[in-house]
Amino acid sequence: MNNHELTVALATAPSSAFAELRERPRFWFPLLLLAVSTVALQYGYYSMVDIEWWKDAMYGNHPDMQELAEDKRAQAMAMLTRNTLVWGSMLSVALLLPAIFVLQALYLLVAAKVTKLSQGFKHWFALVCWCSLPMLLGSVVSAILLILSDNAQVNPGVMAPLSLNELLLHRPMGSPGHTLLESLTISSFLSYALMIIGIRTWSQRSWAFSALFILLPAIVIYGVWAFISFR
Repeated sequence: MNNHELTVALATAPSSAFAELRERPRFWFPLLLLAVSTVALQYGYYSMVDIEWWKDAMYGNHPDMQELAEDKRAQAMAMLTRNTLVWGSMLSVALLLPAIFVLQALYLLVAAKVTKLSQGFKHWFALVCWCSLPMLLGSVVSAILLILSDNAQVNPGVMAPLSLNELLLHRPMGSPGHTLLESLTISSFLSYALMIIGIRTWSQRSWAFSALFILLPAIVIYGVWAFISFR
């Protein structure tokens, strides 16, 4: 399969896609596609948003910012210029996205060693990159919302339009659990589902094994995050 065929197979016949990746692991296409689309989205948002409105929406009622002395608060807010936000967000995405994928692949490699699976790091990195393609759904929806926006006061939630918070709960910025709920998206659930199918295809073990293999770190991370956020 070429990259286009593999992308289509992930949506229509994921088991065949993972069988292909088991034989020919590669990752540059999804990695670059996700990085470029996410960087472009960050650029588009911070280039158009009303920066003063954004700063007030993000930090106007933030408890950490309120604890600062007035001069320190003014100095911190003055540092948040459009150029700082545009280039800072783009650089962060360009560096953090591959780093997160590497960390996920390293976890899968260690888990594979423990559970006697034979795939190496390249296989796991390829799995993570291809299974992250559902992120593009959120990026496409975000881009449409930005294009259709009729003013520059665009809520930051537009960057996570498929999150549980934006779709269902609508907790305001700064409220307990807001960041957690923004990180739980339909795209991430689809990615986890694809990875579970991938593990089952590669290991030929049970669905329970495959789900635990993939979801254990997420359960721990989100459990601790939820405890801290809502305590």
